[in-house]
Amino acid sequence: MTSRPPLSNGRALLITLGAAAVFFLLLFLIPGPHAARRISTLRPAGIPKVAESPAVLFATRCTQCHALPALTHRSTEDWRILVLKMNRYMKQTGRQSLSEEEASLVTRYIVQNQK
Repeated sequence: MTSRPPLSNGRALLITLGAAAVFFLLLFLIPGPHAARRISTLRPAGIPKVAESPAVLFATRCTQCHALPALTHRSTEDWRILVLKMNRYMKQTGRQSLSEEEASLVTRYIVQNQK
């Protein structure tokens, strides 16, 4: 078995810089979490937005930040306040949030399906 001589400092630096350049290039090419929002805002006027079911809204919006919560028994008002708080947090952090109508649908869905 033959051993190779160690890399020179200059060559090791070039390899490291090349790897870093490839990493940052790929980082900028991967679409971020806001790409879907940018695309949806490009919808031509007159074409209605496809309405999602409350179950899909609950599953997709809530899992942006955490696992789906257990639907334990709480009052309708408690769930309404919790959904509003979470929705405000989603807006503040740039995540895809719910409209007032969607928040109401999600709250109703949770109350109807809680155990």
